[in-house]
Amino acid sequence: MTDLQTSYKLKIDSPLNEIDLQTGLYIVIINASKVPPHIGLIIDNKYHSLNIKGRDINKPIDIVLKTLNQKSIPSLFIKIKQHHKINAEDLCVNFIDKLNCFTSVEAGGATCFSPIKLFFEEEYSVPMEDVTYFYEMIPKLYSMNLIENISSLLIDSNEFQLPVYNKEQLYSGIEQTIKNNKEN
Repeated sequence: MTDLQTSYKLKIDSPLNEIDLQTGLYIVIINASKVPPHIGLIIDNKYHSLNIKGRDINKPIDIVLKTLNQKSIPSLFIKIKQHHKINAEDLCVNFIDKLNCFTSVEAGGATCFSPIKLFFEEEYSVPMEDVTYFYEMIPKLYSMNLIENISSLLIDSNEFQLPVYNKEQLYSGIEQTIKNNKEN
């Protein structure tokens, strides 16, 4: 993206129905209004992400949803259309391989988006040469007709302004998260 806007508008199709997460591939945007938000994947009811503590692999989604609800964390769930070439189990193994390329999120290094970017480039042939941030990937997913729907948790609107950020804001947000985690 050449011109940096302040937000990227997403149309929300429906509130989250937790049963929908039992099957399929979802990109989950946790703390959706935060700069930067946290990005992970849900594959057939299991949550996976890279974070400051390391990796979440095969974490049951009900545990994640319980935390999101208890802490009132607004989140988005982008359902990716069924991949006709590969089953969910293989998608899961392939994403875990991408997660294992990184140790943790750190300012100036890997972000939670790093393994997701590799995964979508390899599994869905999404061109990533000009993608640095998650919000830059969304138009590519739309243009390739990969987004089935977007649902929300703790967001009351049918549109959401996903924040747009730069490298300085991204690393500052990561540093703040690391600092907050050390204090807790």
